[in-house]
Amino acid sequence: MNSNRRTRTLLTLATDNWLSRAYLAVVAAATVFFLFDTFFVSHTDASMSGAVPWLLTAPLSFLYTLLPEGTLNGSGDGAFLALYLVGIGAAALANAGFMGFALRRIRPASGRATAGA
Repeated sequence: MNSNRRTRTLLTLATDNWLSRAYLAVVAAATVFFLFDTFFVSHTDASMSGAVPWLLTAPLSFLYTLLPEGTLNGSGDGAFLALYLVGIGAAALANAGFMGFALRRIRPASGRATAGA
């Protein structure tokens, strides 16, 4: 029960403001573009579309440098692609949660009295 409340609080931080929602939408659009480019576009050389979601979810996604070769460029098998997508999603949610937490700390609460009142 306590873990459900904690998970809900973290998800609320990641989705209860427009900045976090816009960030998640940009990451999702970049990931969809990466998937489209990987599966439907043939290239004579490597494509950099896999690096865009990776860079958008930095710094947590930099942990992917520890993964085996072929994970970031889409040349690996389905397990590497799934690991890449799960990691991008987790890093995006963590970053959006941090943005939400920072906005709550910066933005004054509506119920608090100001110093001049």
